[in-house]
Amino acid sequence: MSKEKFELEFGQPIDVVQRSTGQLTLAQGRMFGALYESILYGINFILFLGLLYMFFQEKKTTLSQRIRLGVVTTVFLLCTTHLAAVMRGLYLAFFVSDVSPDTFYLDHTQTVDLIQKGVYAAATFFADGLLIFRAYVIFGGKWPAMILPLLSLVATVGLWAALIHAYTQQPPGTTLFPHKIAQLALASFAMSFITNVIITIMICVRIWLAMRRFKDTGISTSFYKRFIAFTVESGLLYPLVLLITAVFFSLDNNGLEILSGSNTQVLGIVPILLSLQLRLNLSAYDNVTANTKIGTLEFNSDVPVGQTSAYDVELDRALPTRKAIKLNPAGSGSETMGDSLHSETKRGESHDLEP
Repeated sequence: MSKEKFELEFGQPIDVVQRSTGQLTLAQGRMFGALYESILYGINFILFLGLLYMFFQEKKTTLSQRIRLGVVTTVFLLCTTHLAAVMRGLYLAFFVSDVSPDTFYLDHTQTVDLIQKGVYAAATFFADGLLIFRAYVIFGGKWPAMILPLLSLVATVGLWAALIHAYTQQPPGTTLFPHKIAQLALASFAMSFITNVIITIMICVRIWLAMRRFKDTGISTSFYKRFIAFTVESGLLYPLVLLITAVFFSLDNNGLEILSGSNTQVLGIVPILLSLQLRLNLSAYDNVTANTKIGTLEFNSDVPVGQTSAYDVELDRALPTRKAIKLNPAGSGSETMGDSLHSETKRGESHDLEP
């Protein structure tokens, strides 16, 4: 949504708010935005198919895997609905509407526009909720640490719901909205950015502290695994996209229309990438913390496919526990596996030598 539309007040002439402040008009920005969103949806679709393939290849899935797949599937369906609404809007604006496409897109009482906003709010709830759930795991199941991001997420969804409700209260065909609605729209976007920044910072700091502890022991990880940990696992991609969107907004450029609607697809890609990372056992945090007691940094990506990652073990309490074999017992009265086998061999030899 361009900055011009945030500053609309009753009594302003329509031609003032329709002027182009950049190289693109409002309608052109929406058209190129639909093309860009279609490309992102193609990426989203391919990643989603890959995740489904890996999930159904498993003979036995864990509770955490099923939760992640359920959330990712919901967000993907919302992304599909958003793209369908965008394409429907293009058709109405250029082929059905009696007004010009620029004027059509200034009317936020349109059903397709309200659907897009509602879908974005729902996708934000599920996608950010999954990241908060991931932060909950990384913070060792400490709910007090999740209070701030949870409150921020509730505020974000609440603001978007209030914005949608405010638009529905306006007469159909309205292109000039009260200033309070403009402020509400700006607050909704800002809160989305703040929520994702909070979650990203929390996860990044936790990962950094865990990896720093292992760095002190002389154990290091490769650059690409650290890069994956800080970008995919923390959901850093989406705050960066929102930051770029904010830059276009501050420049008062209609190129903002290319990015604003497409952010929903990025919001869908982030949880898929996180699920793929965990499924491929590329989580640096899980591996660093899982190997704290043995003093050797071994990434779960090196574990054969089919074994459960530390993330799944921590969440899926239903998994049966396995007794560890003590190779180096501390007690003096205990014997090692090698000693036990050696004793049995000796007894067999003594028995054979007896008359």
